[in-house]
Amino acid sequence: MMSEEELLDGAARVLAGDHSASMVQIASGIGTSRATLSRRYATREALLKAVAVRAIEVVDGCLAPLDLDRTADAAAFDAAVEELVVALIPAAHLYGFTSRDATVLADPEFRAGVDRQDQRALAFLALGQRLGRLRQDLPPYWIWYSLWGLLDAAAEGVRDGHLAPRQIGHLVLTSFLGGTRPPAPPAQPPLTRPPADAPADARRTPPEP
Repeated sequence: MMSEEELLDGAARVLAGDHSASMVQIASGIGTSRATLSRRYATREALLKAVAVRAIEVVDGCLAPLDLDRTADAAAFDAAVEELVVALIPAAHLYGFTSRDATVLADPEFRAGVDRQDQRALAFLALGQRLGRLRQDLPPYWIWYSLWGLLDAAAEGVRDGHLAPRQIGHLVLTSFLGGTRPPAPPAQPPLTRPPADAPADARRTPPEP
C-alpha cells in the first residue's frame, strides 16, 4: 500500500506539471483510483492542504545547511550554499508550485511555515554578506527569492524537456553565484623594474599608472 508520503509526493508531481489537475487526473497520475484517493482526502482542497504541509516538511529537511554557526568562515559558507542548492533542487521540482497556488497560499499553516523558513534563510544570507561572500547592495530577501526563481526555472526546463536533470545543479549554482557574489577587485598593473643603468631617482620611484 502506498504510504502517505509517497501519495503526497506523487500528487505533487502531477500538480507540478498541471496545476489544474482534477482528483481523477491526480489519482491516475499516481497509479491509484479516484475512490481510493477520496477515501484519504474527500476533496481536492483537502488534498492540496495536505500537499502544502508535506511541502513545508520536505523543504525543512533541505534547510539544514542554513544553520551555520555565526563564527563560520567563508569556506564553510560556500560549502553550505552548494549543499543547500543541491538539496533544494528535487524539492522545488515537486513542491515549487505550492508558492503560486491560491488555495495553498490561503492556508495559515502553510504561510507560517514559509515565513519561518524565510527567517532562517535571511539569517544565513546576512552571514554570507558579513563574510563578504554575497553582495551587500542586494537585500537578503531578493537573494533568497532569486534562488527560488532559478530553482523554479530549472524545474520547468526539466519538465519541458529542454534541460537534463544532471545539468541543473551546475546551472542553478553558477547563475545564483554569478549574480550575488561581490565583484572581484580590479587587478593592479604590475610594477616594472627600471633598467640597472637608470638614474637613482627612477629606480626608487615606480612609474605612473
